[in-house]
Amino acid sequence: MRVEALTDGRVADWDAYVAACAKATIFHRAAFRDVIARATGHKPVYRFAERDGRVVGVLPLFLLETGVFGKLAVSSPFLNIGGIAADDAEAEAALAAESEKLGREFGASYMEWRQRYATTLDLPVSDRKVTSLIPLTGGADEVFARVHQNVRNKIRKAEKNGVVVEKGPQFLDDFYRVYSRNLRDLGTPVISRKFFAELQRSLPDAVGIYRATLEGRLIGAKVVVTDKTTCYFVWAAAVREELKFAPVHALNWAAIRDACEAGCDFVDFGRSSPDSTHQSFKKYWGVDVEPLPWTYQLLTRSEMPGLNPDNPKFALAIRIWKKLPVWLTRWIGPPLARRLP
Repeated sequence: MRVEALTDGRVADWDAYVAACAKATIFHRAAFRDVIARATGHKPVYRFAERDGRVVGVLPLFLLETGVFGKLAVSSPFLNIGGIAADDAEAEAALAAESEKLGREFGASYMEWRQRYATTLDLPVSDRKVTSLIPLTGGADEVFARVHQNVRNKIRKAEKNGVVVEKGPQFLDDFYRVYSRNLRDLGTPVISRKFFAELQRSLPDAVGIYRATLEGRLIGAKVVVTDKTTCYFVWAAAVREELKFAPVHALNWAAIRDACEAGCDFVDFGRSSPDSTHQSFKKYWGVDVEPLPWTYQLLTRSEMPGLNPDNPKFALAIRIWKKLPVWLTRWIGPPLARRLP
């Protein structure tokens, strides 16, 4: 068993393994190494385990110097999913040992692996995030019949109101305009537009950008990432004053229909806290809720971190951020967002 650094010459081997591994997702693809590095400046340290000349496990990892929060490592920042994907316990252990070595050399206080599936390792696991999956069995008509009546009514309401949903790469600026405003309203610094542009450039066949308009005005938008089996709802936003026209329902339904037509098995609504309002909203779509077993290597601390908006320590900063003009948050937000995992 050997653990090697991912080089450009081994990208094809890495991606071939990711495509074949049941525990890997599209977010393990090597393209995300370059997207995140180019957009944020974070240092990627991608590692793969190899046995008898064959890749048997991968770990995408980034080293972050956050300033206020010190040094840490995340697999993978700005995404819901990362972590170790491996064939067996031996490969997991080898990658975990390499992760710890890299973290200690860097001076990280902890390593966070955003696992979609649990490992066999004896490490702390968080229970504060879940994901929600819609099975697409039977196609769009059967999915529509399975969602809650309130959801069906909202989808019909959006159509009756004249909400128009369009999909295309040309809507990146529209997405970023409404997304950055929405994050300001939530009190969260927005990641740079460059991140989404790099994502679109690196994975053009996998990235879908939707926008919703009403009488020519932009009222919502979303970005999805799709592989052969799953359409992932990752980034979305709507104009608060326009929510009465149901743009969120219209956007979701358009993406679900497209996922059905593409032959996907699931739509993944993305991560939420188990008891949050976001999670309550998702339940009406007939989702199956599954835990996200984010796993930690604690190097210089004894407790798992609390770097999330629900942490009371961030309450004042969030209140201040909500009062800033949107143009200012688009300017100062990205340098701050890159310091948050």
